Amino acid sequence: MGFIIGFAPWIVHWILVGNTGFVAAVAIAFGIAAAGQVLQRLRGEPWRTLEVGTVAVFALLLIAALTLDDAVLERWLQPVGNFGLFAIAAVGVLIGRPFVREYAAATVDARTAASGGFRYITTAMTWMWVAAFGLMTVISLIPPIVDGDATMRDAGDTLSVVCYWVLPFTLVGVAGLVSAVFPGWFEKRSQLLETQSSAEPAVTEQPAPAADVSAGSLELDVPASSRHDEAFSLIVRGVRLGSSVTVRTTGTDLFGGQWLSEATFTVPADGIVDVAEQVPDHGDWNVVDADAPLWAMRFVSEDRVPDLFVPPPDAWLVTVEASTPDGTSRRTVTRHVSAPGVSVRPLDVGGRPALLALPAGDAPSGGWPGVACFGGSEGGVDSQRPTIGMLAANGYAALAYSWVDESNTDATLVNVPLERFASAVGALGVQPTVDANRLTGMAISRGAEGLLASACVGELPVAGLILISPSSVSWQAIGPDGEIADTASWTCNGGPVPWAPLPGGVLMPQLIRNAWRAHHDLAAHRPSLLRLAAAYRSGLAAAPVDATLRSEQATASVLCLTGADDQLWPSGEMATALLGLRSDERDEHRTFDGAGHLLRLGMFPADAQWTGGIAFGGGGAGQGRAQREAVHSVLGFLARTAAVARA
Repeated sequence: MGFIIGFAPWIVHWILVGNTGFVAAVAIAFGIAAAGQVLQRLRGEPWRTLEVGTVAVFALLLIAALTLDDAVLERWLQPVGNFGLFAIAAVGVLIGRPFVREYAAATVDARTAASGGFRYITTAMTWMWVAAFGLMTVISLIPPIVDGDATMRDAGDTLSVVCYWVLPFTLVGVAGLVSAVFPGWFEKRSQLLETQSSAEPAVTEQPAPAADVSAGSLELDVPASSRHDEAFSLIVRGVRLGSSVTVRTTGTDLFGGQWLSEATFTVPADGIVDVAEQVPDHGDWNVVDADAPLWAMRFVSEDRVPDLFVPPPDAWLVTVEASTPDGTSRRTVTRHVSAPGVSVRPLDVGGRPALLALPAGDAPSGGWPGVACFGGSEGGVDSQRPTIGMLAANGYAALAYSWVDESNTDATLVNVPLERFASAVGALGVQPTVDANRLTGMAISRGAEGLLASACVGELPVAGLILISPSSVSWQAIGPDGEIADTASWTCNGGPVPWAPLPGGVLMPQLIRNAWRAHHDLAAHRPSLLRLAAAYRSGLAAAPVDATLRSEQATASVLCLTGADDQLWPSGEMATALLGLRSDERDEHRTFDGAGHLLRLGMFPADAQWTGGIAFGGGGAGQGRAQREAVHSVLGFLARTAAVARA
């Protein structure tokens, strides 16, 4: 309604100017505009650029109407008025008060009005009006320039009618229609996308495997049981020289999604096809890699949108088939989270949930070295189950701790006390079978940000920090709907930690594009992905100095692991920046080409590197290589750190 009131003087002017005298038309419009401002001031309402500008423009037009001949006015009054509207709208944007935002802010809550997305949309829509008013001005200039005798009152002249009236007001109608329709359209499409990205399928038990099959001399050599962090070995024997072998590997994820990789090889002279030594002729991978049958798996469930592979919590059944013209052999093997004898039990740390994984057997003298593990903004401890299981299998006591506040099912990073990280490390250190002098902290993404921040502001009793896809600054708070204005993610000693704003408006072109094609994506069973790195990179460039994490104040040695194709945030740049402040020769930064934000410590399918509509980046051979090398890097760093701490 306020938007219409702002245009009311113009609507009255356009109606009257073609049917009454110029002075009367302009005077009445000016009176309406001025009276409106008087009433708004009496009511204590804020001034708006459109309304104040309208008073100024009509004051000038009234002077022109009183001093110029009607012969001049009937040719030039309309283009001059249109230019006045153009100037009002353009100046409003340039001074940071786009008129669309001024009206729209009154219809939303304060948090929405302060968000980057709201600012982007209202600015873009104001620019649309600027363009419309500019075109109106240009079009209305055509009759007096092309035909010097043309006037706005030439009802029988096609050029005058079209250029003074039809086209300009068609533009106003189109702009008004877009302004009225776009917010509702965008909200509905966004809700549709949100429903698509937040709908999580039900957890499904692993299906019973098909019976193993042997075909003549064809033999499949693959370990019956192995861990996620151990190399996958697949050898086919007993095949005729020169014939072809197709290796097919399938598996089911936690939610019943089907995954498949397939490749065809030509049998060499020795009659043995070893995936670790031979490049396939064609298929889902084209490199020599023992783990390729796993990382090359692609999502193949029909009528479902592909999403990140989530392994079953205990054991993942993988079926391997080798087919030749002479027959098919099939075996189902098991990939385990951890080793036999490893124990995992829940733990309460200061009223927050945690999981403690301990290696099998008796603890060595002095206790097991320990690793406190922190996930990212997803919250909870379940995402860290494979990690602590892997660490325990390799001789480390590992604690997974939930540092994120959760409201219903949504994780929220708002004023999270950094003291939580120290509490988790302390809880691990007091376990009777853990060596408190050989502790390491490991975290990913926003968890790595918090862990580093905690190590920078106080004594964190760890000998090493493993930061996976880390940040070099403290970012502003985020919730289920994005950034939260004027709010810190972290607190220290009860006070907010300075933060870098996240310009969410940078993402609006992506959001609008995704909304535009939402129905097509749903019909095609494909995700509508949001790449957050653009916003984080923009925020990083403008980050205030006090938001920088003073990593040189952390006494522990640091290992950073990053993917060169991180599409969530620029972790590689931030890892370089945080290590650049330090002078510890034990520090290390490993970055992996072709890998994204999510660097898992184990071998999993690398297809569909996204979840919840958020793109992680990476995939294929690069992601697979990163998963393998990340395990080696972490275990090597832990061994060196534990040795130094013991010495």
